[in-house]
Amino acid sequence: MTGAPPTLCDASALAALVQRLAGAPAIALDTEGNSFHAYTERVCLIQIGLPGEEFLVDPLAVDPRPLAPILADPARRLLFHGGDFDVRSLRRDFGFSFGRVFDTMIAAQVLGLPELGLAGLLRTRLGVRIEKGEQRSDWGRRPLSAQQLRYAAADVRFLGKLADGLDAELTARGKQGEAARRFEGLRHVVAREKRFDAEGWRRLREAPSLGPDEAGLLRRIWVAREELARALDRPPFKVIGERVMVEIARRRPRDAEDLRRIPGVSELFVRRLGAAIVAQPPREDVG
Repeated sequence: MTGAPPTLCDASALAALVQRLAGAPAIALDTEGNSFHAYTERVCLIQIGLPGEEFLVDPLAVDPRPLAPILADPARRLLFHGGDFDVRSLRRDFGFSFGRVFDTMIAAQVLGLPELGLAGLLRTRLGVRIEKGEQRSDWGRRPLSAQQLRYAAADVRFLGKLADGLDAELTARGKQGEAARRFEGLRHVVAREKRFDAEGWRRLREAPSLGPDEAGLLRRIWVAREELARALDRPPFKVIGERVMVEIARRRPRDAEDLRRIPGVSELFVRRLGAAIVAQPPREDVG
Protein backbone atom coordinates (compact mmCIF):
# COMPACT_ATOMS: atom_id res chain seq x y z
CA MET A 1 0.00 0.00 0.00
CA THR A 2 1.36 3.37 -0.97
CA GLY A 3 0.34 7.00 -0.64
CA ALA A 4 -0.26 9.10 2.44
CA PRO A 5 -2.07 7.23 5.22
CA PRO A 6 -5.36 8.61 6.54
CA THR A 7 -5.02 10.87 9.58
CA LEU A 8 -6.46 10.20 13.00
CA CYS A 9 -9.47 12.30 13.97
CA ASP A 10 -9.00 14.68 16.87
CA ALA A 11 -12.02 15.81 18.93
CA SER A 12 -13.02 18.58 16.52
CA ALA A 13 -12.59 16.35 13.47
CA LEU A 14 -14.72 13.69 15.14
CA ALA A 15 -17.46 16.24 15.82
CA ALA A 16 -17.44 17.25 12.16
CA LEU A 17 -17.46 13.60 11.12
CA VAL A 18 -20.50 12.88 13.28
CA GLN A 19 -22.38 15.63 11.45
CA ARG A 20 -21.47 14.09 8.10
CA LEU A 21 -22.42 10.60 9.21
CA ALA A 22 -25.88 11.80 10.23
CA GLY A 23 -26.74 12.16 6.55
CA ALA A 24 -25.10 8.94 5.34
CA PRO A 25 -27.34 6.02 4.30
CA ALA A 26 -24.56 3.51 5.04
CA ILE A 27 -21.37 3.50 7.09
CA ALA A 28 -18.59 0.90 6.94
CA LEU A 29 -17.16 0.02 10.35
CA ASP A 30 -14.22 -1.97 11.65
CA THR A 31 -12.08 -2.03 14.78
CA GLU A 32 -8.62 -3.09 15.86
CA GLY A 33 -7.94 -4.44 19.34
CA ASN A 34 -4.92 -5.53 21.34
CA SER A 35 -5.93 -9.05 22.37
CA PHE A 36 -2.62 -10.50 21.14
CA HIS A 37 -0.64 -8.10 23.31
CA ALA A 38 -2.61 -7.42 26.51
CA TYR A 39 -4.36 -9.41 29.21
CA THR A 40 -7.29 -6.98 29.24
CA GLU A 41 -8.42 -6.44 25.67
CA ARG A 42 -9.66 -3.06 24.51
CA VAL A 43 -10.62 -1.33 21.28
CA CYS A 44 -7.55 0.58 20.07
CA LEU A 45 -8.77 1.93 16.73
CA ILE A 46 -12.13 2.51 15.04
CA GLN A 47 -12.26 2.68 11.25
CA ILE A 48 -15.17 4.40 9.52
CA GLY A 49 -15.75 4.32 5.78
CA LEU A 50 -17.87 6.46 3.48
CA PRO A 51 -17.78 6.22 -0.33
CA GLY A 52 -14.29 7.30 -1.35
CA GLU A 53 -13.18 8.25 2.19
CA GLU A 54 -11.90 6.57 5.31
CA PHE A 55 -11.67 8.03 8.80
CA LEU A 56 -9.73 6.67 11.77
CA VAL A 57 -10.66 7.35 15.39
CA ASP A 58 -8.15 6.61 18.15
CA PRO A 59 -10.20 5.82 21.28
CA LEU A 60 -7.03 5.90 23.39
CA ALA A 61 -6.77 9.63 22.59
CA VAL A 62 -10.32 10.76 21.73
CA ASP A 63 -13.62 9.80 23.37
CA PRO A 64 -15.58 8.05 20.58
CA ARG A 65 -18.93 8.18 22.36
CA PRO A 66 -20.24 11.07 20.20
CA LEU A 67 -20.70 8.29 17.62
CA ALA A 68 -23.31 6.59 19.82
CA PRO A 69 -26.49 8.18 18.34
CA ILE A 70 -25.21 7.62 14.81
CA LEU A 71 -24.63 3.91 15.39
CA ALA A 72 -27.93 3.41 17.22
CA ASP A 73 -30.09 5.07 14.55
CA PRO A 74 -31.68 2.51 12.18
CA ALA A 75 -31.98 5.23 9.52
CA ARG A 76 -28.59 4.11 8.22
CA ARG A 77 -27.03 0.73 7.61
CA LEU A 78 -23.84 -0.21 9.45
CA LEU A 79 -21.59 -2.39 7.33
CA PHE A 80 -19.29 -4.93 8.97
CA HIS A 81 -17.27 -7.91 7.88
CA GLY A 82 -17.22 -10.59 10.57
CA GLY A 83 -18.73 -7.98 12.88
CA ASP A 84 -19.30 -10.23 15.87
CA PHE A 85 -15.99 -9.16 17.41
CA ASP A 86 -16.53 -5.48 16.55
CA VAL A 87 -20.05 -5.28 17.95
CA ARG A 88 -19.11 -7.08 21.16
CA SER A 89 -16.03 -4.92 21.65
CA LEU A 90 -17.68 -1.57 20.91
CA ARG A 91 -20.59 -2.40 23.22
CA ARG A 92 -18.23 -3.56 25.98
CA ASP A 93 -15.89 -0.56 25.87
CA PHE A 94 -18.27 2.29 25.02
CA GLY A 95 -21.81 1.04 25.60
CA PHE A 96 -22.72 1.44 21.91
CA SER A 97 -25.89 -0.06 20.48
CA PHE A 98 -26.52 -0.74 16.81
CA GLY A 99 -29.60 0.25 14.86
CA ARG A 100 -29.33 -1.69 11.59
CA VAL A 101 -26.47 -3.86 10.39
CA PHE A 102 -25.31 -5.69 7.29
CA ASP A 103 -22.42 -8.13 7.60
CA THR A 104 -20.62 -9.19 4.42
CA MET A 105 -19.29 -12.39 5.99
CA ILE A 106 -22.77 -13.44 7.07
CA ALA A 107 -24.08 -12.57 3.61
CA ALA A 108 -21.39 -14.74 2.02
CA GLN A 109 -22.26 -17.61 4.37
CA VAL A 110 -25.97 -17.37 3.55
CA LEU A 111 -25.12 -17.37 -0.16
CA GLY A 112 -22.88 -20.40 0.28
CA LEU A 113 -19.85 -18.67 -1.21
CA PRO A 114 -16.50 -20.50 -1.06
CA GLU A 115 -14.67 -17.36 0.12
CA LEU A 116 -15.63 -15.93 3.51
CA GLY A 117 -12.59 -13.84 4.47
CA LEU A 118 -12.56 -10.17 3.53
CA ALA A 119 -9.40 -10.40 1.44
CA GLY A 120 -10.76 -13.37 -0.47
CA LEU A 121 -14.15 -11.79 -1.11
CA LEU A 122 -12.62 -8.54 -2.31
CA ARG A 123 -10.32 -10.43 -4.64
CA THR A 124 -13.00 -12.68 -6.15
CA ARG A 125 -15.93 -10.24 -6.16
CA LEU A 126 -14.23 -6.91 -6.90
CA GLY A 127 -10.79 -7.82 -8.19
CA VAL A 128 -9.23 -5.87 -5.31
CA ARG A 129 -6.24 -7.05 -3.31
CA ILE A 130 -5.57 -5.87 0.23
CA GLU A 131 -2.70 -6.80 2.53
CA LYS A 132 -3.36 -8.52 5.85
CA GLY A 133 0.14 -8.33 7.32
CA GLU A 134 -0.78 -6.09 10.26
CA GLN A 135 -3.52 -8.29 11.70
CA ARG A 136 -1.54 -9.10 14.83
CA SER A 137 0.14 -5.73 15.24
CA ASP A 138 0.24 -4.23 18.70
CA TRP A 139 -2.58 -1.75 18.15
CA GLY A 140 -2.25 -0.48 21.71
CA ARG A 141 1.21 1.00 21.13
CA ARG A 142 1.58 4.61 20.11
CA PRO A 143 2.35 6.10 17.72
CA LEU A 144 0.71 3.89 15.13
CA SER A 145 2.82 3.46 12.01
CA ALA A 146 1.84 4.69 8.55
CA GLN A 147 1.65 1.04 7.50
CA GLN A 148 -0.79 0.24 10.30
CA LEU A 149 -2.98 3.21 9.37
CA ARG A 150 -3.08 2.22 5.70
CA TYR A 151 -3.90 -1.36 6.61
CA ALA A 152 -6.71 -0.28 8.93
CA ALA A 153 -8.25 2.05 6.36
CA ALA A 154 -8.25 -0.67 3.68
CA ASP A 155 -10.58 -2.80 5.79
CA VAL A 156 -13.44 -0.31 5.28
CA ARG A 157 -12.48 1.17 1.90
CA PHE A 158 -14.33 -1.36 -0.26
CA LEU A 159 -16.91 -2.63 2.21
CA GLY A 160 -19.77 -0.53 0.79
CA LYS A 161 -19.31 -1.81 -2.77
CA LEU A 162 -18.89 -5.39 -1.54
CA ALA A 163 -22.07 -5.12 0.56
CA ASP A 164 -24.07 -3.72 -2.37
CA GLY A 165 -23.14 -6.65 -4.58
CA LEU A 166 -23.87 -9.26 -1.93
CA ASP A 167 -27.17 -7.58 -1.03
CA ALA A 168 -28.27 -7.68 -4.66
CA GLU A 169 -27.43 -11.38 -4.86
CA LEU A 170 -29.32 -12.12 -1.64
CA THR A 171 -32.38 -10.45 -3.17
CA ALA A 172 -32.02 -12.24 -6.50
CA ARG A 173 -31.78 -15.63 -4.77
CA GLY A 174 -34.57 -15.01 -2.28
CA LYS A 175 -32.25 -15.19 0.71
CA GLN A 176 -32.72 -11.70 2.16
CA GLY A 177 -35.01 -12.96 4.92
CA GLU A 178 -32.52 -15.51 6.18
CA ALA A 179 -29.72 -12.95 6.11
CA ALA A 180 -31.87 -10.34 7.85
CA ARG A 181 -32.55 -12.71 10.74
CA ARG A 182 -28.84 -13.26 11.22
CA PHE A 183 -28.10 -9.54 10.92
CA GLU A 184 -30.67 -8.91 13.64
CA GLY A 185 -28.92 -11.39 15.89
CA LEU A 186 -25.60 -9.65 15.30
CA ARG A 187 -27.07 -6.35 16.56
CA HIS A 188 -27.56 -7.84 20.02
CA VAL A 189 -24.38 -9.81 20.71
CA VAL A 190 -22.57 -8.90 23.92
CA ALA A 191 -19.01 -9.43 25.09
CA ARG A 192 -18.36 -12.61 26.99
CA GLU A 193 -17.08 -12.09 30.50
CA LYS A 194 -13.48 -13.19 30.78
CA ARG A 195 -13.23 -15.98 33.34
CA PHE A 196 -10.21 -18.02 34.29
CA ASP A 197 -10.68 -21.77 34.58
CA ALA A 198 -8.19 -23.07 37.13
CA GLU A 199 -8.75 -26.58 35.77
CA GLY A 200 -8.20 -25.58 32.15
CA TRP A 201 -4.81 -27.29 32.17
CA ARG A 202 -6.68 -30.59 31.92
CA ARG A 203 -7.64 -29.73 28.33
CA LEU A 204 -4.00 -29.62 27.21
CA ARG A 205 -3.29 -32.50 24.85
CA GLU A 206 -0.40 -33.86 26.92
CA ALA A 207 -2.13 -33.59 30.31
CA PRO A 208 -3.55 -37.17 30.41
CA SER A 209 -0.06 -38.62 30.01
CA LEU A 210 1.28 -36.94 33.16
CA GLY A 211 1.69 -38.67 36.48
CA PRO A 212 0.08 -37.27 39.66
CA ASP A 213 3.11 -35.22 40.74
CA GLU A 214 3.63 -33.86 37.24
CA ALA A 215 -0.06 -33.00 36.92
CA GLY A 216 0.03 -31.20 40.26
CA LEU A 217 2.99 -29.13 39.12
CA LEU A 218 1.30 -28.32 35.80
CA ARG A 219 -1.74 -27.06 37.66
CA ARG A 220 0.43 -24.77 39.80
CA ILE A 221 2.16 -23.40 36.70
CA TRP A 222 -1.22 -22.88 34.98
CA VAL A 223 -2.54 -20.81 37.88
CA ALA A 224 0.74 -18.93 38.41
CA ARG A 225 0.93 -18.04 34.71
CA GLU A 226 -2.55 -16.51 34.82
CA GLU A 227 -1.70 -14.41 37.87
CA LEU A 228 1.52 -13.15 36.30
CA ALA A 229 -0.21 -12.41 32.98
CA ARG A 230 -2.80 -10.31 34.79
CA ALA A 231 -0.12 -8.45 36.72
CA LEU A 232 1.92 -7.74 33.57
CA ASP A 233 -1.16 -7.06 31.39
CA ARG A 234 0.01 -9.62 28.87
CA PRO A 235 -1.83 -12.54 27.26
CA PRO A 236 -0.97 -15.75 29.14
CA PHE A 237 0.60 -17.31 26.03
CA LYS A 238 3.13 -14.47 25.99
CA VAL A 239 4.19 -15.26 29.55
CA ILE A 240 4.97 -18.87 28.67
CA GLY A 241 3.68 -21.31 26.08
CA GLU A 242 1.63 -24.38 26.92
CA ARG A 243 4.16 -26.86 25.53
CA VAL A 244 6.85 -25.31 27.70
CA MET A 245 4.57 -25.58 30.74
CA VAL A 246 4.10 -29.29 30.09
CA GLU A 247 7.86 -29.76 29.65
CA ILE A 248 8.50 -28.03 33.00
CA ALA A 249 5.98 -30.35 34.64
CA ARG A 250 7.65 -33.41 33.12
CA ARG A 251 11.16 -32.38 34.14
CA ARG A 252 10.13 -31.14 37.60
CA PRO A 253 13.16 -28.83 37.96
CA ARG A 254 14.87 -28.92 41.34
CA ASP A 255 16.12 -25.33 41.32
CA ALA A 256 16.18 -22.11 39.27
CA GLU A 257 19.14 -23.32 37.22
CA ASP A 258 17.28 -26.47 36.23
CA LEU A 259 14.34 -24.28 35.22
CA ARG A 260 16.55 -21.99 33.10
CA ARG A 261 17.82 -24.97 31.11
CA ILE A 262 14.38 -25.74 29.75
CA PRO A 263 13.98 -24.24 26.24
CA GLY A 264 11.35 -21.50 26.12
CA VAL A 265 11.66 -20.43 29.76
CA SER A 266 12.42 -16.71 30.01
CA GLU A 267 14.47 -15.01 32.70
CA LEU A 268 11.37 -13.03 33.69
CA PHE A 269 9.50 -16.28 34.25
CA VAL A 270 12.30 -17.67 36.40
CA ARG A 271 12.56 -14.46 38.40
CA ARG A 272 8.84 -14.06 39.04
CA LEU A 273 7.65 -17.66 39.31
CA GLY A 274 10.73 -19.83 39.71
CA ALA A 275 10.55 -20.13 43.49
CA ALA A 276 6.93 -21.32 43.39
CA ILE A 277 7.61 -23.84 40.63
CA VAL A 278 10.78 -25.47 41.93
CA ALA A 279 9.37 -25.82 45.44
CA GLN A 280 7.92 -29.29 45.89
CA PRO A 281 4.84 -29.13 48.14
CA PRO A 282 2.94 -32.26 49.14
CA ARG A 283 1.36 -34.05 46.23
CA GLU A 284 -1.90 -32.43 45.05
CA ASP A 285 -4.94 -34.58 44.34
CA VAL A 286 -5.73 -33.77 40.73
CA GLY A 287 -7.39 -36.99 39.81
